[in-house]
Amino acid sequence: MTILNGKIIAEERTAELKKEFEEITKLIGRQPVLSIIQVGDNPASSLYIKNKIKKAEELGVKATLYKFDEDISQNSLLKKLDVLNEESDGIIVQLPLPEHISPKVIMNGIRLEKDVDGLCEKSTFNFYNDKYDELSFTPATAAAIIDLINYYKIDLNGKKAAVIGRSYLVGKPTAFLLKKLGAMVSTYNKNTGIKGVESADLLVSAAGQPDLVKKENIKDGAWLIDAGTTMIEREGKKCFVGDASLTPEEYQLLEGYTPIPGGVGPLTVIWLFKNLAKAIKYEFQI
Repeated sequence: MTILNGKIIAEERTAELKKEFEEITKLIGRQPVLSIIQVGDNPASSLYIKNKIKKAEELGVKATLYKFDEDISQNSLLKKLDVLNEESDGIIVQLPLPEHISPKVIMNGIRLEKDVDGLCEKSTFNFYNDKYDELSFTPATAAAIIDLINYYKIDLNGKKAAVIGRSYLVGKPTAFLLKKLGAMVSTYNKNTGIKGVESADLLVSAAGQPDLVKKENIKDGAWLIDAGTTMIEREGKKCFVGDASLTPEEYQLLEGYTPIPGGVGPLTVIWLFKNLAKAIKYEFQI
C-alpha cells in the first residue's frame, strides 16, 4: 500500500520553482506580482489564501490580498479587476463567491494571460480543444492530481477511472486529463449518484461531501485520490476532511491513497505558482 504524499512532491517542486522565480525576477527587473481577491469571510477560503500567501513569500513572489465585503456589487468587482489586470502578473479570485455574483462573469473579467486559475472562457476553450500553440492554464487541482499520478507512476492505460464531481474547477478537467493518460473515465455527481464507482481501478473524489465514499464504494487494490476537502468542526477545533471515510484497516486494502492533509492540497498551491510562472514568461516572452 502506497501513501500518495503530495507534501513531499510539493517540497521538491518548491525548490525548482524558487530557482525559476529567481531567474524571472532578474529578467523582468522586479518581483512577480500576484493579486488575490476574496469576497466575504469564508473560513476555508481564508485558510487557503493564507497558504497561498505563505508559499508566495517562500518563492519570492509579492502576493497581495484584496478583501471585500460580501455585499460588494458584481460591477464594482469587475472594475477592481480592470485595475488589477494592469498591475498584476497573475490574478486569483477565491471561490466560492456570493450568490449575487456570477463566477463566470468575474472569471471572464480576468485577462487570459493573468488567469492563473485557468477558468476564463478563453483559457478553458484552449485547454479542452488542445490549442497547444495558444495560451491556456490547467486548473491547479486537476494538474496536482495528474502530478501525483505521474510521480508515483500509476499506469492508467486501459484502466477504469471514476471521477466524482463535475465542477469546472476540478472534476471536469481531471476527467479530461485522465482520458489523455489512456484511462476509461466515468463521471458521477449528485444527480447520478455514485453507484458504479466500485468497479474503478482509480477513484478520484472531488465532491466536497464528507463521508460520501465508504469502503463498499472502492474495490480492494484500487487507487484513491481524495480531492474533496471540506472544513468541519471536530472536538471544538476546525479541521479538513475528505470525501472518503474509511477505517485505517480499510485503507490498507487499497493500492494507494492520498492523506488529508498532505495529499492533493500542497500540490494544488504549487501548480497555481507554476501557472503564474508560465503567465509571466508568456507576457515578457522569456
